[in-house]
Amino acid sequence: MTAGAPTTSMGRDEILRRFEALLDSALTSEAPPSGIDAEILALVTEGSTPGGDEDSDRRCDSYALWTAMTALTQEIKLQGRAFQELNHTLAGQTEKIAEELRAVYVERERTLQRETQRRCRKEILGALVDLRDRLGRGLESVRVREMDTSAAARAGWWRRFHGKQRPAADALAALIRGYELGIERLDQTLDEFNAREIRCQGEIFDPRRMNAIDSEESPAVPGGTVLEVYRSGYEWNGEIFRPAQVKVSRAPERLNKQ
Repeated sequence: MTAGAPTTSMGRDEILRRFEALLDSALTSEAPPSGIDAEILALVTEGSTPGGDEDSDRRCDSYALWTAMTALTQEIKLQGRAFQELNHTLAGQTEKIAEELRAVYVERERTLQRETQRRCRKEILGALVDLRDRLGRGLESVRVREMDTSAAARAGWWRRFHGKQRPAADALAALIRGYELGIERLDQTLDEFNAREIRCQGEIFDPRRMNAIDSEESPAVPGGTVLEVYRSGYEWNGEIFRPAQVKVSRAPERLNKQ
């Protein structure tokens, strides 16, 4: 038994040596793991002595391995913390961008709504102004008819041929009153729309608010004075909604030659 002990010990050492050599050859053929700093790998392989035997060159220092694992753990924690902060930052930026987009969308909707309301009110205002012009022309026509009827009554032929002077005059007066009431109500509605009629009669011609479509010599007033309004103009919210069409005066030719 005593004589055979060295043989058994030598067999165990040989087995361990060969096993370590097999492990070293297997590890040597593998590429370095990715993601681990070169200094950490150097700490892992630290402890080999140049010029020593094969077992010393392949020896792994437990303390160096523990140090490398600790450094790797700290690095992972730092990376995780940095990733968490980046995640919070990106979440905050995303929420901020979402809020800005919502604000822009709300403002755009409000602007579109205001523009739509303005366009609708402008169309309604145009219809009211057109109706006001029609009623004005109708009123003028009835007044001219009333004047003709009164003149004929004074001449006497209307009474002789028809004998209906009073009923006709009453009908014309009622019609005139109806036109006046309608125009008065329209003027109130236009005032509610902030629409104002442009004063032109007797005023100096203003090309920004008026269109001169006719002229007439008049020594009684200065040149460029509005003599007649063919179509009323209106201002709406401080802007020119429709320019007035007018006739303006001009100096007589003989004065111009002088």
